[in-house]
Amino acid sequence: MEQDEQSKKDNLWLAEAWLEHRARLARLLSMRIPAVLLRRFGVDDLLQDAYLSCGRRMSFLQTRPEIPIYVKLRLIALQTLTDLERMHLQAGKRDAMKECDLYSDDESVRDVWERFADSITSPRTRLVKMERQAFARRVLAELSAHDREILELRHFEELSNNECAAVLEIAPKASSIRYVRALKRFQVLVSDSSLFER
Repeated sequence: MEQDEQSKKDNLWLAEAWLEHRARLARLLSMRIPAVLLRRFGVDDLLQDAYLSCGRRMSFLQTRPEIPIYVKLRLIALQTLTDLERMHLQAGKRDAMKECDLYSDDESVRDVWERFADSITSPRTRLVKMERQAFARRVLAELSAHDREILELRHFEELSNNECAAVLEIAPKASSIRYVRALKRFQVLVSDSSLFER
């Protein structure tokens, strides 16, 4: 009886945490899901599977309270996506690649790129929206993997500095320093006119 009561409390706690962060998780998964898989399942299906996975990993979610709950939910959601990618893309069954429109451009991913491109303030970037987006992609591609990662976490996933620190497993101060340095390197590249010529 006591165990049933605890289980109910755990389920309620998870439901509240999930409801609070569901929109962020949906945005994250819509950016990360390969377009080829969108014909087999959608972001809502993926969220449902991730929620069920969270229910099976309650002890992981409730330990180490210093780690923000969103970071833990994010990890489980990304692991769920990885499992589904393996199942659908590496299975010896019908090839998912044959089901995909290779020229499709997922609207949610495009929106994220447009928001990031809009944040560039250099006068040289006052181009049409698609040119800005292409330019932002070129600039990011020039950065190191470390710099890209912190900028993507802060701007695309909209994680706080503390959440970034937890994801990267570094101190918040180190996360903040890494972000400032990456942003400076990004701004230096933005002012490099040679990138416009590509």
